[in-house]
Amino acid sequence: MEVKVNSKKIIKLRTTRAWSQQQLADVASLSLRTIQRIEKSGNASQDSIKAISSAFSLKPIDIILQENPKISMAKQGRKYLTAILALSTTLLLYTFLSSASPIMLRVDASTRNENLASVRLLNNEGDESEIQIENTLRFEVSAEQVSENQIRLQTKIYEFGASSGYKQIASPILVTGFNQAAEVEFKTSNGTPFKIQITPEI
Repeated sequence: MEVKVNSKKIIKLRTTRAWSQQQLADVASLSLRTIQRIEKSGNASQDSIKAISSAFSLKPIDIILQENPKISMAKQGRKYLTAILALSTTLLLYTFLSSASPIMLRVDASTRNENLASVRLLNNEGDESEIQIENTLRFEVSAEQVSENQIRLQTKIYEFGASSGYKQIASPILVTGFNQAAEVEFKTSNGTPFKIQITPEI
């Protein structure tokens, strides 16, 4: 594993003694290429650091590059700031979710241009509301406000069978806005077409 060394200090120590790179390599029992690489890149193995520091009668710590305390403090400060921002975002999200208001949904059901039902449901986020249509269909819906003017609707449609009871036949997910109708069109097992409109109201 290589460590950052103070290459400028190594060069200064060498030139102060009027040593060439080859002379330093000889004294430190290292190759010329190793000395050239260390002075150029500032990276050295622990063995090379020990050898070079010994050549200058120094301790290894004397030529290892020490991080600027101000930079270190700045990095630490950025870490704390990042943690604080993450915590603040989490708290804001929790506050938004915990204070979310119920959403009023208007549901209109029709078949072949004949209105079958028109109801308003007060839907708490995460809860399902349901209506019965013609004793043969059950419609369930849950609403979630995903942005300031965007509502996600999770719907489930069940058809009643004499032998099987209610059986789910569709579960479309719709995205709409306040006062904007989202439509679901489907056919029952006997081919009867139905249309359900869901309108989130302010």
